[in-house]
Amino acid sequence: MSKRQEAFKSDFMDNISIKTKEMLHQSGWNPDTSIDITPTVKFLEAMGYEVFDAVLETLSLFGGREVKFAHPDGSWEAFHFSPEETVGDYYEKEDFAEFEERVKEPLIVVGEAYRGHFILLISKSGKVFGKNGASLYKFGDSIYEALETLCLFRKPEEVP
Repeated sequence: MSKRQEAFKSDFMDNISIKTKEMLHQSGWNPDTSIDITPTVKFLEAMGYEVFDAVLETLSLFGGREVKFAHPDGSWEAFHFSPEETVGDYYEKEDFAEFEERVKEPLIVVGEAYRGHFILLISKSGKVFGKNGASLYKFGDSIYEALETLCLFRKPEEVP
């Protein structure tokens, strides 16, 4: 792990709630696990993405990871950070151009949330969005805020 990734991990651990950390740990996540994101980065680059730091940092901590946890209503909720699984052979980079125009910066697909109903995207500035059909929602200004939104069942903000 690079010094930049180590700094991100340290900052990350300082910026998420104990409840969110517990939920991540219960799903088997360990901040000390090293994840080889090379195949994922190559996959995204082959799609035409220029992979920026916010995506590299997120995938270095969560790449390939699925997080499952109980919703307060008793059902199970899940999200994952696997662009290959999300995109499959169905989506192309161009399918997300409309959303880039709405947020006025590049977006990269990083996973899915709400049992596959939302495609998770990270912007160049590090904001995390979820796409559902033609609707776009902001989950947070950073991966920290997005995980809090997902794990603590906060309502994401709709983007016009």
